[in-house]
Amino acid sequence: MPGKHIPQRTCVGCGEVQGKRQLTRVVRTPDGRVQIDPTGKASGRGAYVHERQECWEQALRSRLSHALRIEHLSEDDRSALERHAAALPDESGEAVS
Repeated sequence: MPGKHIPQRTCVGCGEVQGKRQLTRVVRTPDGRVQIDPTGKASGRGAYVHERQECWEQALRSRLSHALRIEHLSEDDRSALERHAAALPDESGEAVS
């Protein structure tokens, strides 16, 4: 008997496919705001990003906007996502403050 199906998602930063639970969901809500969805169940268009600074940097350049089907992030939304990314470990595994 096969094991339980694990949903797979692609990181918009690096393009690596992993289990949904290993990635952070970012959602464009019905009112147009872009925010992190810690539950993974918020209503709206979603995209997934690894919890690594380099993935967030790539995602915030343009890929996240494309995945969420928006022209560009608002300044408030971008600032909130950049603050989240700044608290994450970098390639060396150290959080940069």
